[in-house]
Amino acid sequence: MRPPRSIDSTSSMRLASLLALTLATVLPAHARAAPCKDLPNPIYLQVGDTQQNLMKRLGRALRDNKRPDGSANPITLVFVLNGSCTNITAIYAKVPLKGNLFYIPSIAEDVAGAPWKPSDAPLTCTVPDGATDPGVEVDIANSALFNSACRDDGPPATVQLTQGPVQAYVLAVPIASSQTAITFEEAYFVFGFGAAGMIAPWIDEAQLWVRKVTKSTLLAWARNLSIPADKFKGQKLEASTDVVNGLNLGNPAAIGILGAEVYDANRTTMKSLAYRAKGQYAAYYPDSSSSARDKQNVRDGHYTVWSPTIWMDRIDATTGAPTKVDARYVVDLIAGKTVTPAPSFSMIDVIAAVGLVPDCAMRVNRAVEGGPLTLYRPTESCTCKYESLAAPTATACAACSATMGCATGVCRNGLCEDH
Repeated sequence: MRPPRSIDSTSSMRLASLLALTLATVLPAHARAAPCKDLPNPIYLQVGDTQQNLMKRLGRALRDNKRPDGSANPITLVFVLNGSCTNITAIYAKVPLKGNLFYIPSIAEDVAGAPWKPSDAPLTCTVPDGATDPGVEVDIANSALFNSACRDDGPPATVQLTQGPVQAYVLAVPIASSQTAITFEEAYFVFGFGAAGMIAPWIDEAQLWVRKVTKSTLLAWARNLSIPADKFKGQKLEASTDVVNGLNLGNPAAIGILGAEVYDANRTTMKSLAYRAKGQYAAYYPDSSSSARDKQNVRDGHYTVWSPTIWMDRIDATTGAPTKVDARYVVDLIAGKTVTPAPSFSMIDVIAAVGLVPDCAMRVNRAVEGGPLTLYRPTESCTCKYESLAAPTATACAACSATMGCATGVCRNGLCEDH
């Protein structure tokens, strides 16, 4: 290992400037005066910041959603971003939402004279925030890892848990770093002992960009590295964008933890390290190569640091029926279930576009956070469909149609799936 380079004396000033710029770009620039309740069919969510890109793409699709007969069926996603553990508490304990909330507009809404697009910041609406105002209940909450990683108790009888797409987590370094891989043992000493771990170049704890203990990114890595979450070394940051900004200072001694979909959106300024898990003989990227986006090694079990997203909505404690039908519609869409009425868009397209993996494309599973992997066979495979989106030039799946069947497998979405 090579020794770390000296740290630029202006790093702290540069970080402050980047953080200020982040606030300016993340906070919506075009707030709406109308209250959230006046938006078309609002559904209130509290989700992790790693899910913001999903909220944007799915929110746009749902605002412009149509029924099979062509009639409008709009749903407006209204949401706040917070850590997974905080989100679980919000829906378990019925913590109300108040103040300014994000929402995703329809294609008909112009922002600064142009149609809103998913790369833009979300807009805002308001919920009364006075001392006597009750606020609004969270309809859907999200945890980006198993709920049991946050708390030991199960959900109340009024909350249902649904497993959604898989999210990978990465160790990222600045693009200028010469490092390409890291082992379980090295990562254990880096984040478990910091400077005392003596794993160069990652011996400056001010250059370990991590998250707070309520965040799924830290909890997932803590479980996979066998480090108590509250003992994780590094700068405990609130948001994924703070980690991105820290890495973008460019110090080659820096390393940070990120959700893979956050990393995927920032590949021009950083790179992920291949990771060799405990007991493995080689290091693997989440994808089949450092430049791919196919999550092949997540799907087949070679890359081990991933979690299922968990989506929670409210139910009647006696009947088990959802208390808000459209909230369950959204949860079932995210989970890849068949919904009625069918949406006018492809949910697999939405999932693949934001770097998540639908359950139907997975071939391994696990029962607890950081636990052992087992072989998995989904009820209906969508591997070919997923690969046609995430790795269109690499997929070997045969095309099919109503008039051209499959030599083997089942014709689904115009491709021959294995089952």
